[in-house]
Amino acid sequence: MEVEVEQSRPDNMESITFDEASMERGKSFVTALQELKNLRPQLYSAAEYCEKSYLHSEQKQMVLDNLKDYAVRALVNAVDHLGTVAYKLTDLLEQQTLDVSTMELKVSCLKQVTYIAVSLEKWSFEEEGYLDKN
Repeated sequence: MEVEVEQSRPDNMESITFDEASMERGKSFVTALQELKNLRPQLYSAAEYCEKSYLHSEQKQMVLDNLKDYAVRALVNAVDHLGTVAYKLTDLLEQQTLDVSTMELKVSCLKQVTYIAVSLEKWSFEEEGYLDKN
């Protein structure tokens, strides 16, 4: 049984299934994590460039000031990416927790329905005299 979840989609469809929503959350987390991983080589390249610029520049103080500004922006960007990854991971974990709770509820309901069906069948056999009432 698929549950419909109201959520916007890029292709302007009104709703997506519960499984599709879960897949989208997973993809979103993986994408955010990959973007964070991609920052590392970019930062290393920028650090090498900055080092070379500083060593070969006549105006070291100006280069140093620019490097400080760049370092602050890079740090803010990295922290922002970490926040995004943390948010998406939390969202994914909350959804999986909800999925588990929903599955537990379905199993519990199934157990109750099975118990009732077996009890009714037993009662029916007792009424018809096929089983002892003890």
